[in-house]
Amino acid sequence: MDIRRLLSIQAERGAKAIGTEHIFKSIEFVIAECRRYIQERSETYRDLEPEAKRQAIKELIISYVMSHPHLVEGYVDEDNRPDTNKLIDRLIEDITDYSILTAAMLDPDIYEIRANGKEIKVEKKGRCIDLTDKEGRILSFDSVEQQDIILRKLLGDVRLTPKDAIVNARTVEGYRVAAIHSSALSPDPEDLSNSGYHAFVLRKFRKLKLELPDLIKHGTLSDNMGRFLALLPEGGLTFVTVGPTASGKTTTNNAILQATPPDIRTIVVQNPSEIDLRKRDATGRVYNDVLHIEAKEKENPSPTDNTMENVQNHILRLSPTLVCFGELRANIEFKNGLIIMQAGHPINATYHADDSEGAIQRYMTAYLAESGNQPSESVLAELTDKINIVIVQMLMRDGTRKIVQISEIIGVDSNNPNKAIVNDLFIYEMADEHEYDEYGKVVNIRGRHKRVGQLSERTIMKLKYRAISKSQYDFLLKPPSDTYDEIETYTGENIINYGKKIRRAQE
Repeated sequence: MDIRRLLSIQAERGAKAIGTEHIFKSIEFVIAECRRYIQERSETYRDLEPEAKRQAIKELIISYVMSHPHLVEGYVDEDNRPDTNKLIDRLIEDITDYSILTAAMLDPDIYEIRANGKEIKVEKKGRCIDLTDKEGRILSFDSVEQQDIILRKLLGDVRLTPKDAIVNARTVEGYRVAAIHSSALSPDPEDLSNSGYHAFVLRKFRKLKLELPDLIKHGTLSDNMGRFLALLPEGGLTFVTVGPTASGKTTTNNAILQATPPDIRTIVVQNPSEIDLRKRDATGRVYNDVLHIEAKEKENPSPTDNTMENVQNHILRLSPTLVCFGELRANIEFKNGLIIMQAGHPINATYHADDSEGAIQRYMTAYLAESGNQPSESVLAELTDKINIVIVQMLMRDGTRKIVQISEIIGVDSNNPNKAIVNDLFIYEMADEHEYDEYGKVVNIRGRHKRVGQLSERTIMKLKYRAISKSQYDFLLKPPSDTYDEIETYTGENIINYGKKIRRAQE
């Protein structure tokens, strides 16, 4: 007997038990409740590949119908018995299928889907291109109604209206959607057919397992940069990865954290979950000491709700060595991050800033906004003492992503107590000329990664206390030469174990 037949029998029994006085549910109510049911069980499919995730959500839809024998208007037979097959098909259509966006939703190479009115762009392998079908034909929404239907599926319970013209939501897959109502968009005087269409950006979460060698081969950073960054989690250094939206900072940050040795107690707090640091042996057992916590956004939270703030307040009781935050957003999160650092624990986080000095200023501004009774000079002194390394990443105009700056933060300028001392170790040096296509679009950024500094004694001492051998960072000990250029390579080889003397077990 197949699952749908079992469903029919169960639903029929459920309907009989309910009785004729049962109130029929609307299909809109059932769709909303099913979405909620799926989102509450997101841990079962979050880390799956797109097609497997889609199948897992379909199975949850079936599970919902099995466990909720609703009588739904329009989904019963002539005897008022539930038509479970028809209901399941409708729920699958409404929740998992996205019409012309479905293929893009399933494509692992597509990172973002952007609707600029009726026109649709996608970011694929770092480049912004038109959405096309299998034959290469450019796709756009056929009608406002078609876009409305798809957008309602994406937004779920969140409603986009002229009154609520700017909204944020998460799809059942866990992807983030930012949408703007058509009433808030400037009209196109040359294309009146575009009126009535909304705009939105859907950012997909991929199963992030890229490591530093992978990013090196993509040209995001060089071998020597990777060898240094691989030391950060083990070296007990607080480091932050910053950059604009869509610059790839989460991907890079995750790659660095993949180098964390298994014996370092690591607490990962995220909202939503994007980073997975679990390492498994051949049997599937997680062998590293890592705890993942997913924080939730809640209105009027209680002290025991797992909001980011509450989790941060509880972290020191979880015996951390390294504390990782997926992204710092609210001012209170920056404040609590500093409190954790003051307790002697290195942290790692991402947030928005455009250079190393700006990263420190951004942190200080957020902290002061939450604790404005402290002098800015004292806060800056504390931050420059606790934050060791800043990594800056940018999305380049040709669609590639580059780390453009790796810096030490080594103190406060004695001549200006409001200015941090930044010691750049690596930069991305732009060339004078680049390549363009016939429309004037940049197709190839020319430049190179270049070492411009050497490690300070302060950082060297921290590395020594964490038993990091000198041979692991010896390439950063001498000053950059004025007479020759060091050539940065991009092999991705000998990154994690560079300079280590590994004692192998006896046969």
